[in-house]
Amino acid sequence: MSKSLVVAEKPSVARDIAQALGGFQEAEGFLESDRFVVSWAVGHLVEFVEPEEIDPRYKRWLLEDLPILPEPFTYKPKSGARDQLRVLKKLFDRKDVEELINACDAGREGELIFRELQAHFKSSKPARRLWLQSMTREAIRTGFQDLKPGRDYDGLGDAAFCRSEADWLIGINATRALTRRMKTRTETTAWSAGRVQTPTLALLVDRELEILKFRPEPFWRILARFQAPDGHQYEGTWFDPKFLDNPDSPRKDDWITEAAKLEAILESLANRVPGAASESRRARRESPPGLFDLTTLQREANRRFGMSARRTLGAAQSLYERHKALTYPRTDSKFLPEDYRAHVDQVVDLLSHGGTLYQKSASRLRARGLENTNNKKVFDNAKVSDHFAIIPTTQIPGGLQGDDQKIYDLVMRRFLAAFYPAAVWTQVERLTLAPSPGVEHHFRTRARFLKEPGFYEVYGRDVEEDKALPPLVALPPGTEEQLVEELQGETSRRVVVPVGEKVPVTTLEAESKADQTRPPARITEARLLSLMEHAGQHVDDEDLSQILKGKGLGTPATRAEIIENLIGKQYAVRAERSLRASAKGILLIDLLRRIQVRQLASPALTGELEKHLSEVELGQRTRNAFMDEIVSYAREVVEKARTFQYDELYRNDPPLGQCPGCRKAQVVEQARFYACQTNTGKDSVCNFIIWKDRSGRYLDRATVAELLEKGETPVLEGFLSSRGEGYKGRLKLVDGKLELIPEGQAEKGQGPDEDGATATGEPICPCPLAPERCKVLELSLAYRCEAHCVEDNPRRKVGATLPREVCKREITREEALDFFQKGSTEQLDDFVSRFGRPFSARLKRNENGRHEFEFPPREGGERKPRKGKAPARAKAAPRKKAAAGEAPAKKKAPAAKKAAAGGKKAAAGKKAAGAATAVAEPPKPKVRLVKREK
Repeated sequence: MSKSLVVAEKPSVARDIAQALGGFQEAEGFLESDRFVVSWAVGHLVEFVEPEEIDPRYKRWLLEDLPILPEPFTYKPKSGARDQLRVLKKLFDRKDVEELINACDAGREGELIFRELQAHFKSSKPARRLWLQSMTREAIRTGFQDLKPGRDYDGLGDAAFCRSEADWLIGINATRALTRRMKTRTETTAWSAGRVQTPTLALLVDRELEILKFRPEPFWRILARFQAPDGHQYEGTWFDPKFLDNPDSPRKDDWITEAAKLEAILESLANRVPGAASESRRARRESPPGLFDLTTLQREANRRFGMSARRTLGAAQSLYERHKALTYPRTDSKFLPEDYRAHVDQVVDLLSHGGTLYQKSASRLRARGLENTNNKKVFDNAKVSDHFAIIPTTQIPGGLQGDDQKIYDLVMRRFLAAFYPAAVWTQVERLTLAPSPGVEHHFRTRARFLKEPGFYEVYGRDVEEDKALPPLVALPPGTEEQLVEELQGETSRRVVVPVGEKVPVTTLEAESKADQTRPPARITEARLLSLMEHAGQHVDDEDLSQILKGKGLGTPATRAEIIENLIGKQYAVRAERSLRASAKGILLIDLLRRIQVRQLASPALTGELEKHLSEVELGQRTRNAFMDEIVSYAREVVEKARTFQYDELYRNDPPLGQCPGCRKAQVVEQARFYACQTNTGKDSVCNFIIWKDRSGRYLDRATVAELLEKGETPVLEGFLSSRGEGYKGRLKLVDGKLELIPEGQAEKGQGPDEDGATATGEPICPCPLAPERCKVLELSLAYRCEAHCVEDNPRRKVGATLPREVCKREITREEALDFFQKGSTEQLDDFVSRFGRPFSARLKRNENGRHEFEFPPREGGERKPRKGKAPARAKAAPRKKAAAGEAPAKKKAPAAKKAAAGGKKAAAGKKAAGAATAVAEPPKPKVRLVKREK
């Protein structure tokens, strides 16, 4: 009897499919029934062959060998994947298997995983596609009844191969070319570049440069207190009605920038000046928010809980696969198909009778009737892509905790709110005129109150009374209700509702409030996700968002990993709940723009390339046409990187000021520092130098020019402590040397504490060091005890602690519970060493409550636990080849050869040292001789 081979993306999904279909028996690496054989991949089981495996000459990372353009691309088994590949190979070749079913995740990456296996095994058997939106048993059975021909997804497969090959071509060639030109003798890591990663970095760099060049300017506001005829008092803010708004200026109509003008206004208001006030009250509708796609869910979780994009995706994936509580999370749609109304009815019905947190909201919604809700804003076939919005399934989970509970609550409340009516706000604007000789001063008072809660009921918000600002005069009955305007979204034209004539008031007192301009806010992870979605453009309008759809950086499924890569490669820093470009990241983008590698440093141009990739998926562009474009792109990057000269990059930039060292020459900019013009290396007349990186802050040209002119800077923000805390400080030149004088640390209550965590958290279990008196809290960056256990042991400085991220891997709440309660986790995968290599290990709790790694036993013996640090390469392991985009490690000469190396000629040492140096460096007092590698 013929059978169909079903290939799932991971073992858990394969078992879910087997349980849904029934009648399976488990064997080694697969499950089998009378009709189906179900097996699995573990993510990608194969990967591209490394350049040095294509040709040994590529091992040396020479510029003359670039670009590397494999034709065709070939695959090899990934490390640790050979056993499962053998199982799948046998299953693919079985004579009774006449058909393949692709049950990998319903998206571009899942399509790639399956088609890589087809290509690797050279399989020509027909294939069909299982396309699941949720993982409930009912959804799985329905999916098997509606299998699609595999050829229907050829466009998706072509786009998947194009994305994978394009990332390899740009990543390998750009990384090798830039590393060869930029890496110095002291650096141990490559200067990585990527098709999507580097333009994303450019977004952070541009904002960081805006902040660095910012200088605060003082201004004042005047607040006055008035008394209305009925005796109630209120405050108003002075403003200039003749002010003309300038989009290029940060100034606002209520700022006073001249001290003399400030004093004159305050003096004229000193004696209980009589005045007159009028007000307008208008009603404004706020439509309920749309359903979540992955990006908006990640943004909301970051805004509400400070969760990273990767952490949010992990929780959503867990709710989809493990709990079967949410639909497929890696979606870019915020709408539902029009035939999904019955599912919505079913979920609402379950919630209204289920005794859950959402029973009250669901019951109200059911009583109103779903047919009377915002159906057009929820159901729209034209706006549903391969997947629809993230919504709850009919499987209501119990006992959720930690991140899973937070994300489920966000999705559930957004789901219910989408079907509720709009909220209605009362907006009040009161204008008070306080006359003085020759001039009339204007004051403004604004407030808003919730009149009809609408969808806010789902979030527990009730009607607010106008107690804080009662009307100047009584409103005619029904005035506001008659003037409510149907509005879309949160922004609209406003309708002024007159409520009476001017009313006499008395000015009681006026006072000034000093302030200063603030720099642009740093980009949060939520903000960066939005910018990536729209290729760097700030978009709030939903219609414009739809127009730009497909031109973003990356996809909803890949953006979280792109952000983590930037942090892992030290191009960006996550600090104080925001992201900022590091000095290394700014240096890279600055170089790319100076050598005119436009696409790598342009979010907009890369967004256009993403659109071309979408056209491949839709069949509007061929795979060959897209790859021709990528090959040209790779050639351009290599050529620009190979041919530029450092001496030419800054030649047209004006000097920054007189050198404080020699007092004769000028200070000019170089690639990594600012130096005296005479500082040319050997036999330099003046050795004055200022490095561009100082305590985590990049020193831009404006800062250095100010430093040279005045000898010191004003207080600057942007410096980082070793714990990632931001602080302010002044830079000062003392005897030609640069000193940093800290002004203060992050404000209490705003910055992170000693472990980079928030001050409060949710208890998850007793502390293992003092279970009767101390609890472990779930904090934003760590699981950490309350530290009462420290009192029991004066030698112990901190209590039990486990970081939320260990070696670039997020630790879930369940894994943390195993760590604290059982003393060890299960074996965990996906850790990344400091050399960028993945590894697996258990996290074991030591006697001090800290973590150690416990590695799987080696052949011939067991490994001892290793303290909580990214492991180096195991000594007994064979030498590994450099990963894609990573500079090869140099071989260490044996002791005998090192001794012999001392007799080599100095010229050989100079040549080797020169080859390793990528950019101009400050002069060294001695020339270091090194052995030339053979």
